[in-house]
Amino acid sequence: MAETNKIKKKRGGSRGQSLVEGAAILTFGTILVKIIGAIFKIPLGNVIGEAGMGYFSAAYALYLPVYTLSAAGFPSALSRQVAENIAMGRYKDARKVHRVAQRVFLITGILGFLAMAGGGFIYIHFVDPDSIYSVLAMSPSVFFCCMMASYRGYYEGLRNMTPTAASQVIEALGKLFIGLGLAVGIMKYGEYTFHTSLTAYGATVNTLEEAHIASYPYAAAGSLAGIALGSLFGLGYLIVRHQRLGDEITEEELAGSPAPHSAGEILRNFFTIGIPIAMGVLVLNVTQIIDAITIQNRLDGIDPQILRGIYGSLLQGVTDEKIPNFLYGAYNFGINLYNLVPYITQALGVSALPTLAAAWAVHRKSKIHSSINSVIKLSVLIGFPSGLGICALAGPILELLYPGKPAAVIAVPMLRVLGVMVLFGALVTPINSMLQAVGRQKVPVYLMLIGASIKLLMNFTLVGIPEINIKGAPVGSISCYIFIVVVSLLILYRRAKIKPDIVTTYLKPLLAAGLCALAAWSVNGLLTSMLHSSSRTVGALITVVSIAAAMAVYAAVILLIKGVTKEDILMLPKGEKFAKVLEKRNLI
Repeated sequence: MAETNKIKKKRGGSRGQSLVEGAAILTFGTILVKIIGAIFKIPLGNVIGEAGMGYFSAAYALYLPVYTLSAAGFPSALSRQVAENIAMGRYKDARKVHRVAQRVFLITGILGFLAMAGGGFIYIHFVDPDSIYSVLAMSPSVFFCCMMASYRGYYEGLRNMTPTAASQVIEALGKLFIGLGLAVGIMKYGEYTFHTSLTAYGATVNTLEEAHIASYPYAAAGSLAGIALGSLFGLGYLIVRHQRLGDEITEEELAGSPAPHSAGEILRNFFTIGIPIAMGVLVLNVTQIIDAITIQNRLDGIDPQILRGIYGSLLQGVTDEKIPNFLYGAYNFGINLYNLVPYITQALGVSALPTLAAAWAVHRKSKIHSSINSVIKLSVLIGFPSGLGICALAGPILELLYPGKPAAVIAVPMLRVLGVMVLFGALVTPINSMLQAVGRQKVPVYLMLIGASIKLLMNFTLVGIPEINIKGAPVGSISCYIFIVVVSLLILYRRAKIKPDIVTTYLKPLLAAGLCALAAWSVNGLLTSMLHSSSRTVGALITVVSIAAAMAVYAAVILLIKGVTKEDILMLPKGEKFAKVLEKRNLI
C-alpha cells in the first residue's frame, strides 16, 4: 500500500487521464447515451406524435434555463478550481472546494426544483396550457441533476471522466425503460378507456384519434417522469461510487499539501468563475425558450386556414388552436437529430477544461496550444461531415426514423438548415469550455446575448410570415451560431496567442465533408431511381447504404488530401499503430 501511495505521489500534478483519454471515455459514453436516447426518442415520437412532442419540448425548454441557473455553470467552475489546485499540489483545497460546492448545489437544486414547479404555472400561459403536466413531471430532475453535477465536476477536475460517463449511461437507461414504458402505458390506458367507456383521462371522446389527443399531455409527462427518475439513479451511482472508491488523493499528498483557503474565499472564487459561465450557458439555453414562446405565438397569429393550405393533409385531425403546438413539435423532430452531434463534441470541451485550466495555471505554453488545437480539430473532423451529411439526407433520415409521420415531411427543409448549423453548433460548447479555462468566462455571456438577440429578431420576423412560418425557426438559430463561433474563435486564438492553420484545420475537412455529402446524395438518388420501390424496408436500406458510402468517401478523401496529421492520429486510442500504417502508405 505504501508503495502504491509513493507511485501516486510521484504522479503529482500529472495525475488523471490525458485530454484524449478523457475525451475518448466521454465520447464513448456520449455515443452510448445518444444510442439509448435514440432508442427512447424515436419510438417516443411515434408513440406521442407531434402534439406530444410539443408538450415534451415545451417542458424541456423551461427545464434547461432553470437547471442552468441552478447549476450548469458551477460544474465547470468546480472542475476548473479542482484542476488548478491539483496542478499546484494543493490537495486539501481540492477536497474543500468539493465540500463547499456540494452545499451550494444542495441549496440551488432545491430552489431550482421549486422555481420550475411553481413557475410552470406562469410559463404555460405562453405555450400550450396542457404542457403543465410535463413541466411538473420534469421539475424533480433539476434537484437530482444539481447533486449529480457536484460529483461530476469534482471528478472531471481530477481528470477522471469515467464517473461522468457511467452516470450518464445509467441516467439514459432509466429514461429509456421508465420514460418510454410510462408513455406507452399511458397511451394504452387511454385506448382501453375509450373502448370501454368512450372516455380518455376525463374527456368524453368519440373516436380513437380523439382518445389519443386526450392522452398526449399525460403520455408526454410520463416520459419526462422517466427522465427525472433516470437522473435519480445516476445520482445514486455517484454517491455510492464516491463512498466506496473515494477520489484517489492519498494521505501522503494531503500531508504534503499546504493549509487550504477559507470556505469564504473558495466560495467567492467559485461564484466568480461559475456565475459568468452559468450566464453564458443560460443565454444559450434561453434560445430554446425563445423558440418555444416566439414560434408558437407567431404561428398563433397566422390564419389557420393559410397553414392548412400549405400543409394540407399533414394537419388532418389537428384542431386550429393546436396547430402551433403541432408544428413546433414537428420542428423538434429535426432538433432532436441536430443535437446528436453537438452532444458528442461537448465531451471534448468537458475533457479539455481541466487539462487546459491546469496548463494555464502553471503557464505551460506548449500544452495550452496543443490542447486548443486538438479540441478544435477533432470537433471539426466530427462536426463537418456529420452536418453536411444530415443536410444531404434530411428527407431519407426522417423517413427512416419516423415512417409515415407528418413530421417526416414537415421537418425536412428545417433539418437541411439544421444540418448546416451542425458545422457551427459542434464548435460552440468546446470553444466556450476553453474560453472558461483560460479565464475568459465572461466572453460567452456577451456573445450569447448578442446571438440570442439575433435569433429573437429573426424568429419574430420570419416565423410570422405565413409563407415561411415554422421554416423560419432554424434560420434564426444558424445566424445566432455563426456569429458566436466566428467571434469566440477569434478571441480564443488571440488570448492563447495562436496563429491558426486555416487550410488544415478548416478548409481540408470542409472539402472532404462536402464530397461526403455529395456521395450521400448521389448514392441515395441513384439507388432510389434504380429500384423504384415504395417499400419502407427498401428505403431504409438505401438510406443506410448511402450513409455508409458517405463515410467511406470522407475517410478516403480526408486521408488523400492529408487533412489529418500524425499528431491528430496519435491523439486517438492506439494512435501509434494507426499512424505507422498510414505513414507506410504516405497518407500522413
